[in-house]
Amino acid sequence: MQGEADFVVVAPGQGILVIEVKSHESIEADGEGRWRYGSRDWVTRSPFEQASGAQHSIIEYLQSKGSGPVGYPVFHAAWLTQLSKTKIAHSISWHDWQLLDAADLANGNAAAAVIRTLTHANTHLAENVSGYRRVAGQPDAAHTARITELLIPRFVAELSAKELARRREAEQAQFTAEQVKVLDVVGTNPRLLVEGPAGSGKTWVAAEAARRACVAGKRTLVVVFNRLIEARLAELCGEGVEVRRIHSLMAQVVDRHAGRNEARRKLESGRVEPEWYDQTLPEQALEAALELGPQFDYLVVDEAQDVALEQYLDVLDALLVGGLERASVFITGDFDHQVIYRRHAEDGTDDAPDARATVLRRIPGLVTLQLRSNVRMTPEVARFVAELIGEPTLYSNHRRSDDDQVAVERHPFTTMDEQQHLLADAIERILSEPFTVRELVILSPYARDRSAAGHARAGQAIDNHLTSRLGMNIQDPMLIRWGSIHEFKGLEAAAVILTDVNLSKGYHRDLLYVGASRATDRLVVLEQIS
Repeated sequence: MQGEADFVVVAPGQGILVIEVKSHESIEADGEGRWRYGSRDWVTRSPFEQASGAQHSIIEYLQSKGSGPVGYPVFHAAWLTQLSKTKIAHSISWHDWQLLDAADLANGNAAAAVIRTLTHANTHLAENVSGYRRVAGQPDAAHTARITELLIPRFVAELSAKELARRREAEQAQFTAEQVKVLDVVGTNPRLLVEGPAGSGKTWVAAEAARRACVAGKRTLVVVFNRLIEARLAELCGEGVEVRRIHSLMAQVVDRHAGRNEARRKLESGRVEPEWYDQTLPEQALEAALELGPQFDYLVVDEAQDVALEQYLDVLDALLVGGLERASVFITGDFDHQVIYRRHAEDGTDDAPDARATVLRRIPGLVTLQLRSNVRMTPEVARFVAELIGEPTLYSNHRRSDDDQVAVERHPFTTMDEQQHLLADAIERILSEPFTVRELVILSPYARDRSAAGHARAGQAIDNHLTSRLGMNIQDPMLIRWGSIHEFKGLEAAAVILTDVNLSKGYHRDLLYVGASRATDRLVVLEQIS
């Protein structure tokens, strides 16, 4: 039976062996916990760790079903199908008998190799696990049949999804925590600009800077541009930190000064002209802020390229003790590749001011720090993102490990019907892999009905099953989330499908960079061929 650890062998009268298979013709282990398969980057997760994770998940699952292993060994191993085990440096992290190789496959030796490994595992458990007792003949025929029934591929896939999600979260937490350590080095400087590409951990570092300022007793304001990242940062920063998207902040200031909630209600209605967002509201907010006086001691701006307009900065200047010229500030930005809210008109023209230059002019004396490590995406997804913009050295290194599955797919289409077929197929493939509905997001350069998902939701789908899987919007709590790249900027999902991509439209390339970098593990791009 195949699963996340490649094979689960149930041997009647012997036990269960979970096997991670590596079929590469070149494998290196440096003896210090790092492995390299073929031409891939070095990874820190060994095949034994992969198999061990699946082993413990399977034990937990069988126990939850009342069929936990009793009286026989359940253990894990790695199998190198193309190599001799003598090529691998030994490590205290595993036992020699756990590593099987090409010789164990020759001349029908596979079954004997499994039994030999389980025999060693039985001895190891008896010597090291208190309470372990071998019962002869177990698992018997009835128990073997029950285990086999429970561990059908469908259930293994569901189990693997949970295991992979836990692994993904643990890796990202570890690597972003490493990025946060930069604050220990430069944290004494009160005015910082942290720059880096998508996936380099800027938002996590910004959240930690805000938490530290709050703990130090400073009235701390975090400013972002869109609604979803506002909610995410509020969660990361915790209580005591004011997290606001810029328009919500301005409406709050106006209403606080006026003593009523008129601006907030107008903002939430969404029924306003662009002029109100860009001119009227900032003017009213500046007037109110000047009369109210400074409200905050410390400012964090995440993704400053989205907020670096003169009228917005005027409001922030008035709200800060010491203003932008003297206050303690922490700014993050990707000024080269993620200016998508205002850079492009529909015809692709670029008439927006230089956001980085604006930040440096309005907030002088910033110490600049570069984050170049990719801590969010698998190396394959990150390489695609870097190659997309013609910068293969965009990331200095990749902290996460690649798995053995294809992480990036690109599929061309010419008609909407053709794209709908591709979308339905992509959803099926991703959900048949170890990903759940909640881990998948569909993004488009276009909003609502102009997108492939919007067409499907509007009753124009060629596949009713596709329509039934789609949620209401990007925040749907139960079904597949979908929306525009702009809405989801700053967030992430394990699996992302990008639809409606047309690279003949120049501004789609920047949108594709932002959209593709939302995926941590799996990316499918549906690209229109003109």
